[in-house]
Amino acid sequence: MSNEENQQKVVVSLEDLLAQADALKKYIDYLQKTYAELQDNIMSIDSSLQALKELQNSQELLMVGDKRGNVIFKVQGIDKAKVLVHLGLEYYAEVDPDFATKVLNDKKTELSSVLSNVEKELAKSLEAYKEIADILNQAQQQLQAQQNKGG
Repeated sequence: MSNEENQQKVVVSLEDLLAQADALKKYIDYLQKTYAELQDNIMSIDSSLQALKELQNSQELLMVGDKRGNVIFKVQGIDKAKVLVHLGLEYYAEVDPDFATKVLNDKKTELSSVLSNVEKELAKSLEAYKEIADILNQAQQQLQAQQNKGG
């Protein structure tokens, strides 16, 4: 078999390539949004882990009323033996801070793994998008060259 026989040629219309590029762009946008949400979740877990450390070393804690810190409360007399930890969905459990730390670290590990997978998928998708964009650019250049010869 010759080298030419081993290679298969695939003919795809420009419309199909544009549709693929559009679908891939939407998928990339979705992956980027998912990536940002996962990073935000991991940062929230890090903040919770830091708060658990502070709980053990402080007589008074500052509690942020919202994500942006518009209101901060000084909290005293906290029971350091038990905290509520989010288990998932709408479930919380009252546990000791060490167990809460374990739950949060496990969540962080799981989210970090998912983040890594999303990052790999995003890189593959961006590469595929770049390849399609290169093909479309070449087609556009060929079309312009043909128009220049004919005009």
